[in-house]
Amino acid sequence: MGHGTCTCEGAAFEYVFNVDHELREAGVRELARVVYLTNEAELGDFGVGGMTFDDMGFETSSELWTGSLFRERGVEAVLGVHVTTVEPGVVHFETLDGQMHSLAFDFAMLLPPFGGVPLAAYDRDGSDITSELFAPSGFMKVDADYSGKPYEQWKASDWPKTYFAQGYDNIWAVGIAFAPPHQISKPRKTPNGTIIAPSPPRTGMPSGVMGKTAALSIVDRIKHGPGAKAHEASMANMGAACIASAGAGLRTGSAAAMTMMPIVPDYDRYATGRDLKDTRGELGLSGHWVKLMLHYLFIHKAKGRLGWQFIPE
Repeated sequence: MGHGTCTCEGAAFEYVFNVDHELREAGVRELARVVYLTNEAELGDFGVGGMTFDDMGFETSSELWTGSLFRERGVEAVLGVHVTTVEPGVVHFETLDGQMHSLAFDFAMLLPPFGGVPLAAYDRDGSDITSELFAPSGFMKVDADYSGKPYEQWKASDWPKTYFAQGYDNIWAVGIAFAPPHQISKPRKTPNGTIIAPSPPRTGMPSGVMGKTAALSIVDRIKHGPGAKAHEASMANMGAACIASAGAGLRTGSAAAMTMMPIVPDYDRYATGRDLKDTRGELGLSGHWVKLMLHYLFIHKAKGRLGWQFIPE
């Protein structure tokens, strides 16, 4: 995963299992040691605090579900990792217990942490309002609760709904551009003070929904004036589907397909934080077929081809 606070664990997950798949297809898998370094404290966290799936009337955790694939494929996982430095052929990292480690490699991929563009903002009088509009990370502050409450007091209602910039209702920030009010996963820190906890993912399907919501608000402003009611799309009420490839091939491919509702868990509404009817996980070839179909549907929608508006986010 690289940095201790980076996100999009799903991307790293599918990358490592596609490497595993290609090694198997080439007949050299037994010659390779495949290691997954992640800032997740538990497998299956994915930056959303993990999930509880309903499987034929039984509840199972995404940790057990994800771990089964790692065992099946022989992929090693090192949890709670923050990479400190990378040298030619060696990566150095700290773990949640505060210990420092090194791992030699022949081939590696590291995800960087998300960060906002370092923009400066000024008001009409020329005063610098950068700190008002942007969090230290560079992401824009929107209609969320940034009061810095302790973990035990976090609520689903802390998350933004309209994505207006704070104090400016003609500026929106959606998807990866807005500053989350807090993590979704439990925050953790090493004895050395290093934060190792995934940041909240805001890419893919949620970004599409937020972008459409902001666009509809702009349309209504144009049609009905600045007093038009803003459309809303809170991640605390929004579901999402994620399909992580675990190897390509119409007959040999596989993918991990997951759905969750809502993205930000709401323990006031659901015992597990999410609706069990709409929070599921499945591994197999069918997931790869769906991933392939969504690839072409996404390109079709992005190019605005015939019927694009009927393809959901």
